[in-house]
Amino acid sequence: MLSIWPNLFDFRIIAPLILRVALGLSFLSLSQPSWRSARGILGLLASGFILIGLGTQPAALVAALLLFEDIWSKRHSRTAVLPLMAIALSLLVLGPGLFAFDWPL
Repeated sequence: MLSIWPNLFDFRIIAPLILRVALGLSFLSLSQPSWRSARGILGLLASGFILIGLGTQPAALVAALLLFEDIWSKRHSRTAVLPLMAIALSLLVLGPGLFAFDWPL
């Protein structure tokens, strides 16, 4: 494969960590106004699990479903939610990455 910087492929294990932190912090701030509801608590738990890397794939699935519900109910703009949903679905496929509690042995 042709690449400008082929040595960066050695660090591809860091990519899910970057995605996890970006999704966890963004999803945390996105669900902050509704923490008193059951949906808000679920969003808080999902973002916490994604941030620490514990049960990353199920938490990413919950986050993707909650983000889909945000799009469906027009709670947030699509331009804000679609990138976060793409990150959640990519974490579902990629797994937790580096510095996670559910690192595969």
